[in-house]
Amino acid sequence: MCKKSTAPESSLVTHIGNLYLWRMFILNSIAPIFLLILLGKTLQKTGFMPEVFFKSLSRFVFWFALPSLLISSISRADLNFPTISRILGIFSLGTVLSLAFAWGVAKVLKLPAPKTGAFIQGSFRGNGAFVGLPVIVYSLGSIDASAEQLATVVLAPVVVIFNILAVTVLLHYGKDKHSTGDSISTFFLQMVKNPLIMSCVTGIALNLLKLELPLFLNRSLEALGRAALPMILMSIGASLAVEKLKGAASPSLIASLIKVAVTPAIGFLLAGFFDLSVTEKMIAIFFLGCPTAGMSYVMADVMGSDSTLAARIIALSTLLSAITLPVIIAVGL
Repeated sequence: MCKKSTAPESSLVTHIGNLYLWRMFILNSIAPIFLLILLGKTLQKTGFMPEVFFKSLSRFVFWFALPSLLISSISRADLNFPTISRILGIFSLGTVLSLAFAWGVAKVLKLPAPKTGAFIQGSFRGNGAFVGLPVIVYSLGSIDASAEQLATVVLAPVVVIFNILAVTVLLHYGKDKHSTGDSISTFFLQMVKNPLIMSCVTGIALNLLKLELPLFLNRSLEALGRAALPMILMSIGASLAVEKLKGAASPSLIASLIKVAVTPAIGFLLAGFFDLSVTEKMIAIFFLGCPTAGMSYVMADVMGSDSTLAARIIALSTLLSAITLPVIIAVGL
């Protein structure tokens, strides 16, 4: 009696096994991020940790933990400027195109000027430090050991680009009038006061000058840096104002979808015109596809735009990114 061929069955088993491993990779890349965000929200909502704790935690992360991670990582990174330039090329072009797309949508929606400013900013200004960097570490870190260092080096110009475009948009659409001189001085003051930018500059300077930090100081920075990512994510969860979504109108949803869906899609389209490795491409797209930055609320409030709309976009885009980020990983890796 002839034996039946088991090749198709074996192929199916292999396919199912590969599919399972792929799903687990996506789950293991994204789940830690949103579980820590959920933990932060739960601790804040239940009162297990007082409100003042999370406000202090956010300040500590912003001023100490994340800068320590950036200085420690960048000072020892391999600064490959052609690679950095290619990543920033896609990111910059994608951000500008996203801004232009949001401007066109705002015209169609006929939004008043203060809402237009918040709408456009929320559509392109991503949370690169607090979401983009953790996503890159958890997803690309297991594939390419250089991904974290490369992403930290790219982070400084990413923050600068976001600030330049945000100030320009909010200056034009804000209900409060600002002189050009005031806006320029405000921008440079923000740059100097921003610990993320200053820590990146410090790390790059140490790297280029071939200066090594004393061992005790380097170990202290490394210890703080390792704690940065989980603290970042918990502080995001605690500050996530889900209640502000009540009664959220269509501009909030449209801007959020532009930020977490349209903008990374633009990045994927642009990547086809660049000769990039998978790591380089995905770093640019993750920075493009991360949800709206919390700083957009502060900037909208200070510069006379609709801060309520800005807060809604932050909350909604963060929630939607739980769906879009796994899709980005599935498509790009």
